[in-house]
Amino acid sequence: MRAPYVVLVLAACAAPPEARIAADPPDVHTDQTRHYSIWLGGARVGTAIEAETWSPSGVHLDRTERMHFLRGDTDVELATTIAIDADLGLVAHRVHWVETANGIEHTGDAIQDYRDGAWRSNVPGVVIAAGAVPAELVPLVVRRDGHFAGPVFLPARNFTGGRGRIDPVAPGRLVARLDLDGGLLAEATIDRAEDGMPARVVDGEGVIALRITEAQAQLPFAATDLVAATAVPITGHRGHRLVLDGDLVVPALPGQATKAAVAGVSIELGAHLPGALPAPPSFGAEPDRGAEIRGLVASVRARITPDLAATPTSSRDADAATAGDCTTFALAYTALASRRGIPTRVVTGLRVDGDRLVRHRWAVSWTGRAWIAVDAAFGAVPAGGDLIGLAISDADDAGLVAGEAALTHVRGATWN
Repeated sequence: MRAPYVVLVLAACAAPPEARIAADPPDVHTDQTRHYSIWLGGARVGTAIEAETWSPSGVHLDRTERMHFLRGDTDVELATTIAIDADLGLVAHRVHWVETANGIEHTGDAIQDYRDGAWRSNVPGVVIAAGAVPAELVPLVVRRDGHFAGPVFLPARNFTGGRGRIDPVAPGRLVARLDLDGGLLAEATIDRAEDGMPARVVDGEGVIALRITEAQAQLPFAATDLVAATAVPITGHRGHRLVLDGDLVVPALPGQATKAAVAGVSIELGAHLPGALPAPPSFGAEPDRGAEIRGLVASVRARITPDLAATPTSSRDADAATAGDCTTFALAYTALASRRGIPTRVVTGLRVDGDRLVRHRWAVSWTGRAWIAVDAAFGAVPAGGDLIGLAISDADDAGLVAGEAALTHVRGATWN
């Protein structure tokens, strides 16, 4: 999801000196390798391999995920490796992340200063909480302590951070929760194997990781369509109002109007609907910038080729993107609009696609007189009538990840 970054030399943040190691260190742990299959919608979509290598000075953990799936008719292969070096107390001091998609490699590094616990990263604009634990190291902490609570960060999401908690709820079973900026990001149920490591993990999106043997990890599997697997079927005859089943708090975005329903929330759809977002703080007598917004959308569509196999884009590399999906279009447009001084935010939600709802991203912009929905992927200004926004955020990785969490709360949809 990220552009490559220049490796920064952080001399003050080198690996902890030998003084950190006790004079008579405890016996090192046994080197271990674990294999997992990753499933979504009843179909296998990938394989993960974890290898921990111990020495008298600590542990080196490698986790590599290889994903293979379809997005519609487009074949996608992704490989992500996260390497962590930690001391015997499982205090990480270096994290290296590599993602390869369609032959393009993106990387990031973070180093923790043992003197004050401060993390320093070569990813621009990233702030990692002092003492935060990389998420991939947390299972080792839980194996040792039986639980976990504290700041964590996600290396594969540009080191986005939050607070994590893992607690036992039954023999051999744990519940994990990650909160980002005070809002629920993810929950998962974890079943532990005899060695204390996860044997089965089920998250809120229905992604399942199962512990398997090395031989099982080598077995081929057919690619499944993730668009179909994550789509929400719509029942009933099409109209202008949808009832979403789920525990939802839907923002008052342009293009939609909501009211409570017995089974969730009822949403009227239409580009003419103004929503109820507050005007920007600088609101005053301003010219209508609708024509300028349409010009920016046209510029984005002229530069970016729709390509569901392209490497996903972050806000930091949206300006350079020449191919991508709806997220790429939304972020590229948002970057241009923001640079022009047009208040703009990113929306994560669903798009009506025949008899189903599929995941989608677009933007909302202030024209100088009103907020409008802007769907750069489809060239719609104002957009609406087929869009259901579930979360609005800034165009950063934290906002995008939090937006994705809102998608998991929709259980069904019916035309009303």
